[in-house]
Amino acid sequence: MNYNLLEEKWLPVLWKNGNTNRVGIIEALTQAGRIRQIAASNPMDRVAILRFLLALLYWCQGNPPDKIPDDAFPPDWFEKLHDHKNSFDLLGDGKRFYQDHTAKRTRAITDLIQEIPAGNNFWHFRHSTDKKNGLCPACCSMGLLRLPLFSVSGLSGPGEPNLMAGINGVPPVYVVPWGKLLFSTLLANWATCTNIGEPSWVKPGISQIQDEDVPLLTGLTLLPRRVLLHDPVKEPAMCISCGQKTAVILTCEFQTAGKKENEKWNDPHVIYLDGKTRKTLRAPDLTSAGKFRMDRPWSDLLARIVETGKSTPLLVIGFATNKAKNVDVWERIIDMSSTGSISETAAPSIKQWQEKAKEMEKEIGRSKVEGPAFIAAIRPHVEARVSAQAGELITGGEDACDQAAREYSPMMTAIAKSLSPGYTTAAVERQKQIADVKPNLGPSSKASKSPTGRREGKSDCNRTVH
Repeated sequence: MNYNLLEEKWLPVLWKNGNTNRVGIIEALTQAGRIRQIAASNPMDRVAILRFLLALLYWCQGNPPDKIPDDAFPPDWFEKLHDHKNSFDLLGDGKRFYQDHTAKRTRAITDLIQEIPAGNNFWHFRHSTDKKNGLCPACCSMGLLRLPLFSVSGLSGPGEPNLMAGINGVPPVYVVPWGKLLFSTLLANWATCTNIGEPSWVKPGISQIQDEDVPLLTGLTLLPRRVLLHDPVKEPAMCISCGQKTAVILTCEFQTAGKKENEKWNDPHVIYLDGKTRKTLRAPDLTSAGKFRMDRPWSDLLARIVETGKSTPLLVIGFATNKAKNVDVWERIIDMSSTGSISETAAPSIKQWQEKAKEMEKEIGRSKVEGPAFIAAIRPHVEARVSAQAGELITGGEDACDQAAREYSPMMTAIAKSLSPGYTTAAVERQKQIADVKPNLGPSSKASKSPTGRREGKSDCNRTVH
C-alpha cells in the first residue's frame, strides 16, 4: 500500500466557506489563504499539525523573505518537497516518514493516540481492544506528529529500556499565535531564526545535542520514540480514532529513542517563567488529591504573557499528565487584538489572584479544613469563566479585574447557604457576609470582622453587608 503525505488526503481542515475535508501537505500549504483553520477535534493535533507545517515552511524557504504575498504561498516555494517525496512515504520498504526500520518492540497501534485506552488503562466511554482495533493511515500520521510535543516518560517491558520524554521533558503548556486563517497563523509564527538546522524526516537518527544550542527544526521534530508501522490489514475496518472505514493498521514497533530532553532548547511556543533555569509552565493534574485547582499555573502564564508583550490572539494548549499516565488536555484562546492595549496593572493584578484566594479560605471557614475545601470546590468553575475572558482581563484594567472577582458571587452564595442555614439573626448575618466574600485585587482594606468571628487586619477580601 502506497501512502505519501504530500498527496494523500489526511490533514483535516475547515475552509473559509465553512466546508470541511482532508487535504495533503502540498494543498494545505498552497491553499493556506483559503483555509480557516486545522479542523482536528483534539487540541494536541491542532498544535502538532501547525508546528509540522511551520517546520516545512522553514525547511523549504528558510527565514521569511522581505516580500511575502498577501494571501497565499506560491507553489514554487515548495519544490523541495517534491524533490524529497520519498521522505514523506508512510508505508513501504524504503524510507519512511518519522519511522525507523530497526525499531523492535511490538505494541498496539493505539499507543500513538493518547485518548484511546491501551494496555490496562480504564475504558471509560471509549472501548477498544489492543491489536483488534486499529487506526487509519491518516490518524497514524497525526499520532506520529504528536511525538515531539507530548511524549512522556514511563515503564517499558521486561528487558526493555524505559520510555523517555521528549525534548521539553514533561510536556509544557504551549502558547501559539493564532490567526483567522491558516495563512495568517503560519505568518504569525514564521520569525527570523539564526540556526534553522535539519528536520527529523531528513536526519531521523538525530541524537541529543549536548554542547551547543539546538537548531530550530531539530527541536521541532526531534523524535523521542522509534516507531515502525506494520502493514494495514486487508479487510477494511472502522478506525477507532476517526471512525472512517478503510484499511487500518493494528500494530507497530514502538520503543524509546533514548534521552532527548534538552535544557538548551528554546521552544518558540513555550513561555519560560525563569530565564536562568528555563523553568516552564506545566498543566496541573487536577485529579491529584489537594490539587483540584489551576489558579497558580494559569495566573503565572497570564502574567508572563503580559510581560512578553504578546498581543496577537493566542492558542494555549495544556496537556496534563501523572507520570506516564495521560490525564487531560485543554485549550484556551486569549484574544487581545481587539480589546485595546495591555493594562499597566494587569501583571501585578494577575499575580495577586492566588494570594487573595488563599485569604478567602480564611474568611469563610471556621476551621483550617472547611475554608480550603469549599474554595477548592468552586475554583475550577471560576477559573474557567475568568480564563475565557483573559483578553479583557489583561487589557481592561481595574474594572476587568473587579469583574473577574465578581465571578465568585454566584458560587459564594451557594457556599453561604451551606455553611450558615440562616435560622437565627446571627446566622443570617454570617450568611450574607460569606456570600459577599471575593478577592479584592486593589489596595489593602482596613481591619474588619470576618464571618467566622475573628478580627482580620490583613485581608484584601471585599465584604459588603446588604
